[in-house]
Amino acid sequence: MLDPSMPCAAYRRMAGRWELPRALMGGTPAMRAAGARWLPRHPAESQRHYAARLQRTVLRNFFRRTVQTLTGKVFARPLVLADDVPAALRALMEDVDLNGRHLQVFARDVFAEAMVAGLSHILVDYPAAAPGRTLADERAAGGRPYAVHLRADDVIGWRTALVGGRPVLAQLRVRETALVPDGAYGERRVERVRVLEPGRWTLWQRPEDGDWQVAGEGRTSLPVIPLVTVYTGRTGMLEAEPPLEDLAWLNLEHWQIRSDQRNALNVTSFPILAAAGWNKDGDGQVEFGPNKFLATGDPAGRFYYVESGGAHLAAGRAELEALEDAMRLFGLQFELRPQQATATGRAIDAAEGAAPLQAWALGLADALEQMLGLFARWLGLGEDGGSVSIDLSAVPGEGADLDALLRARAQGDIDRSTLLAELRRRGVLAEDAGGVAG
Repeated sequence: MLDPSMPCAAYRRMAGRWELPRALMGGTPAMRAAGARWLPRHPAESQRHYAARLQRTVLRNFFRRTVQTLTGKVFARPLVLADDVPAALRALMEDVDLNGRHLQVFARDVFAEAMVAGLSHILVDYPAAAPGRTLADERAAGGRPYAVHLRADDVIGWRTALVGGRPVLAQLRVRETALVPDGAYGERRVERVRVLEPGRWTLWQRPEDGDWQVAGEGRTSLPVIPLVTVYTGRTGMLEAEPPLEDLAWLNLEHWQIRSDQRNALNVTSFPILAAAGWNKDGDGQVEFGPNKFLATGDPAGRFYYVESGGAHLAAGRAELEALEDAMRLFGLQFELRPQQATATGRAIDAAEGAAPLQAWALGLADALEQMLGLFARWLGLGEDGGSVSIDLSAVPGEGADLDALLRARAQGDIDRSTLLAELRRRGVLAEDAGGVAG
């Protein structure tokens, strides 16, 4: 089929698992916009009442806060370019993407995306040569390579081939959306797909009422597809699963329970006037307000208020607090070094991995070195662009102390406030981690 926008099977497998994390990263507006996708209507709940409940619901965004916190720990200290990075490359890192972003800022965005989706991509591109000009001419005129951050959902398809017994990219399809002028002041979106193959590229574009057409094509001087991928949940080549997926589901549960709790509070805050022995035809309409007298024709009749005892509100509040504790502690599992196995549950089990956050940071450094290598090849400096290091000393890694605190909390030896205070004192949680809004 001549439809370059058709996602490959691996993309389709991953895309459904990005939906919830993406919505959570968008905060309350995105969750509300999703409507019944993440906040189902109750049976017999009218659309009017559902819409009111949805608009009253506010997301406590533990997911986004955890992404920001873990990313912040990796970038607590600046990236370090080693002495073997050529001066020509070092200067380009001040504006690595031709959009004013320093390598530090660019890499942080790439890593944060990988925390959300499980992978994130860097494409090293070079401005297309003007007709009749060679790459050498472009270099002489000041042309330079630059990095493009591709989100996981931008890369919609790929093919691989074995070269020297190793799988390498043979084709890559990248979805793009361009805003083009429409009339004197308007603009419209145009859907495009860029197809990259070793040494060449083709840009496809679909008109509003037509089939896909080739809008541009050209050749490159590199015999490879210049893509580098950062993984935090790798399951295969260009395939991954979101590392914080379990937290996303916990946050969704919190969103839904909190909506019900807020709705119940809204209902029970207003006592309901009830009547026994009142007859509408004989007693007339009931009027509320000061200086009003209520009466019925029934000698045993009475008016009274119906109020909730609030026991269900206390139970819901306790459930929300338990969820919030679990979500606050969830990110710790990625910082702990392996100790002996514990039985405190997935969210606080230090034996599940060898400090994954540190491993992901090292993977990021390796990807940035590959990016520098591609920069060097574009500039004719060889294949080695030098080394990058990430100072991980700011990332807590001594698991024994943290694990002891978590086990003490799980066994009831310390209360919630004591645990949070100790985690803040150790720099594991931010000072305002007692509550997360958003």
